[in-house]
Amino acid sequence: MTPRTTSRRVFGNTYGHPAPPTVAALRALGAVVLRTDRDGALAVTGAGAGVRVARD
Repeated sequence: MTPRTTSRRVFGNTYGHPAPPTVAALRALGAVVLRTDRDGALAVTGAGAGVRVARD
């Protein structure tokens, strides 16, 4: 699997996941890493084989 977009919840994330090396690995694969503290609320919808991510 090669992710194109990933998201991470920042507020209320007391575990600190994902770890910085994980984020670096995702970026190295070319994935866009969205963060709720920088990008706001995210709405993820799927239909068939596609997924759409909308920023609030």
